[in-house]
Amino acid sequence: MTDVCFSRVKLGFALIACLGMFPLGVALVLGGGLKTTLVGAAMAIAAPFLSLYVARYLLDNRILSIGATGIEYHGIVSTRRLRMDQIGSIRIETQTNKGVSISSLVIEPRDGHGRRIKLSESLLEKRFGGCEGVADLITRGAPDPEPFPLPRRAPTPPAAAPAGWHERGTQPPAAPARQGGFGRKGL
Repeated sequence: MTDVCFSRVKLGFALIACLGMFPLGVALVLGGGLKTTLVGAAMAIAAPFLSLYVARYLLDNRILSIGATGIEYHGIVSTRRLRMDQIGSIRIETQTNKGVSISSLVIEPRDGHGRRIKLSESLLEKRFGGCEGVADLITRGAPDPEPFPLPRRAPTPPAAAPAGWHERGTQPPAAPARQGGFGRKGL
């Protein structure tokens, strides 16, 4: 499977910004008018939740695992698996606000297979070329790595086993019981 990850550097800056939102929100609540108080209260309430989101992905920055037969979305509290036949559409949404455009990868499952998955390109690592590269990787299906073949060797027979016992499919004779029992040796 190929893992698509969030950038830890970008997540670190996002955590600093989220932690700075709380004192700013409290200062706005204490500062003045109705609109300022409402904006400050929203910032102070949202800051801890956004900080938990960012801190979760700082610990394990995998967001999407892509294999030959399906994908795994690693959410905040759970992992969701979709086979390739359960994916309805993959598209890239671009939103422009005051000259700044933000692209997002949107994965729509077929009916009955859960909600849509939306990933922001601004937090993704640049390893796959942004949303377009990840969308191409999903549509092609990432190749599963070949497992390393272990060397085959014949099992080593016990000391009292006849030659070729492992080829005939019979069990080797049982080893003689050890003399003695519990306690000191030789009794």
